[in-house]
Amino acid sequence: MARVVSAAGLAAVLLLGALACAPAEARVRAKDNKRYEPASAIRPTHPQGPLQIVVSIGSQRLMVYDRDRLIETSTISTGVGGYPTPTGVFSVIDKEATHYSNIYRGASMPFMQRLTMSGVALHSGQVTGRPASHGCIRLPHAFAIRLFAITRLGARVMIASGEPAPVAIEHPRLFRPMRAPTEADPAADLSGPAKVAVASALELQTGAAEARKGPGTLAREAALRALPVSVFVSKAEGRVFVRHAFQPLFDAPAAFRDPERRLGTHVYTAVDTGDDDTGMRWTVVSLSAGERAAGDAGAAARRLARGPAYAAPADAHAASPLSPADAREALDRIELPADAVARISAMLSTGATLIVSDHGHNREMRAKGTDFIVLTK
Repeated sequence: MARVVSAAGLAAVLLLGALACAPAEARVRAKDNKRYEPASAIRPTHPQGPLQIVVSIGSQRLMVYDRDRLIETSTISTGVGGYPTPTGVFSVIDKEATHYSNIYRGASMPFMQRLTMSGVALHSGQVTGRPASHGCIRLPHAFAIRLFAITRLGARVMIASGEPAPVAIEHPRLFRPMRAPTEADPAADLSGPAKVAVASALELQTGAAEARKGPGTLAREAALRALPVSVFVSKAEGRVFVRHAFQPLFDAPAAFRDPERRLGTHVYTAVDTGDDDTGMRWTVVSLSAGERAAGDAGAAARRLARGPAYAAPADAHAASPLSPADAREALDRIELPADAVARISAMLSTGATLIVSDHGHNREMRAKGTDFIVLTK
């Protein structure tokens, strides 16, 4: 959750310098902040609906989309040399306005938004428009503050070699809201003193548990409970996995037509409900097809680090980008059990995501404590 920073505290943060995932770096200079380019002509006063953040390693830019449009964009600096920024599907799993690296000798990382438990994060730092960090995504200071203010835990982040963007999609296999059965009240059949006693016991039990946790933990748990459901269909594992509040709920088998063909990696987001709450409007972001694109992202980063003159032409090494037709075809080829679809539909709300990918579990996606993390390299 975002924290309120006093004027004195903010001034101190500004003096701490730019921080990426490196032990010692130059201070953030005033000219770096000019790289923050708000899309003021199209940005609403407040983001509308769920946020989707796209990081392009090839163009060294970050784009923020809400339900309907691009609302922010900025130049960034990603990983260089032997410290490439990973590509794939991530989410914000932690936020700290004041943070210091436990890997790089306490390097300051203001307005940190963690993407992996191994240390990759979005944060304020020196931005050159070329790869320059140890794997993190450095943001101009003014932009880092703005982004920190509008994101919440669970905000979806997609890192790619190109610049994929959300597009509207309709498909019969995208989930539709379904009302879940109402849970039984344990005191519903009681009356008088017995009902009061049960209610009091439950209240005392809840109060004791909250007292042991402390306000910080309680606030984080409340934020996680408010998250929508996340669904991951993995062709590598032949299963569909469901998580909520960074915790696994259930998984089930998934079947794939033409399993020898690649699906690509697609992130479908439920951005708005219909007028009668029985429909859902979806968008999809499709990452580049093929393993080669991920490998070329690291090569592009190394070329860019040497300067613009060394950058390869935009289409020289990139794999073909996926299209909405590819995203629809991927859904055509997936079969999920009816009971799994019903359970997911009963939990569906705005902001829910469905990730479809050829890839499976990896070193960054923990059994508990993270949303789905899909590495495409």
